Amino acid sequence: MADHVLLLDNEDVARVLDLGGCLAALERAYLAMAEGRSVERARSQTRVPLDEPDVTYCFKSMEGALFADRYMTLRLTSDAVFEGDVDGRRRREKLARGPGGTYCGLILVFSTRDIAPVAMIHDGLVQLVRVACTSAVSIRLLAREDAADLALLGSGDQAWWHLKAAGAVRQLRRVRVFSPDAGRRQSFAARVRDELGLPAEAVGDAQAAVTGADIVIAATNASEPVLDGRWLSPGAHVVSIVSGDKRSIRRELDDETLRRAARVVAHSKSGAIEHRNGDLAGPVEAGLLDWDTIVDLPDLVSGRSPGRGGRDDITVFKNNGGMGLQFAAVAPVVYESAQAAGIGRRLPTAWFVETMKS
Repeated sequence: MADHVLLLDNEDVARVLDLGGCLAALERAYLAMAEGRSVERARSQTRVPLDEPDVTYCFKSMEGALFADRYMTLRLTSDAVFEGDVDGRRRREKLARGPGGTYCGLILVFSTRDIAPVAMIHDGLVQLVRVACTSAVSIRLLAREDAADLALLGSGDQAWWHLKAAGAVRQLRRVRVFSPDAGRRQSFAARVRDELGLPAEAVGDAQAAVTGADIVIAATNASEPVLDGRWLSPGAHVVSIVSGDKRSIRRELDDETLRRAARVVAHSKSGAIEHRNGDLAGPVEAGLLDWDTIVDLPDLVSGRSPGRGGRDDITVFKNNGGMGLQFAAVAPVVYESAQAAGIGRRLPTAWFVETMKS
């Protein structure tokens, strides 16, 4: 048993986490899930009303393990969440209510052999990269091999990492970005040109971004559709990350997008059913989709379900909700890399174990 628990902040994580490693870890995890070599608990959210309009406290947790890795990983967040109208559109935002304007998200990694924790990791960067790399797995398996024109709806951190991850699996030659704030989208496009060396253009509306694109990524905080399926070109692959739950039904895609799709893949179909994720449950209830025809990502990764059919088929990946499996895949890799590199702060294991039975 290690004599210390490694505490890693986001700067530590940035030193050891790379897109290629994250992609490989996630694909390995989805394959293990398809083959019954993993376990996870579905995401749990508990809310507490606060005495201010449109804001609630939300505690979220999920966990998972890959049998071969000898770790159990728990991810938890403690959030103040705003859900309301911003400039006439419904949005959801986490609020920086921690000391000094901070957030609280932790990943705890335990040894299944020695039972003690081995790492406590801030979840901010892992959260961004695991979502983006999951979307990139879908792009690798569903987008046309020559897909090079990318439309990005959103200009925040998730949009940035989605663009980087997409660029890791496809040779991009053109990027168009739209978000409601003109200054933000222009700054984002300039950053893409400067840091990634890609031709990037900020455009004035979502339709201008989407028209003619091979890959369309919606990485927003919207609670109402931002994509009109009539804009999609034949052969486009669509990615959407907004999920929501029974209490907060959110949409990022309109019904026409799902109606036109020849293949719809969910990150977690069981999660979409349990939480009534709007972009899937809504079209199912409207008769445009059937749960039996929606493919689970692990089945796509394992080859049990087919990917793209014809070249002109429109495909959709709904990256709905986090899974404990994702953190079980990525966090131990981060821990082992940081341990080998001598990165992070060491806390005595004795602080986290006890002699009395619990």
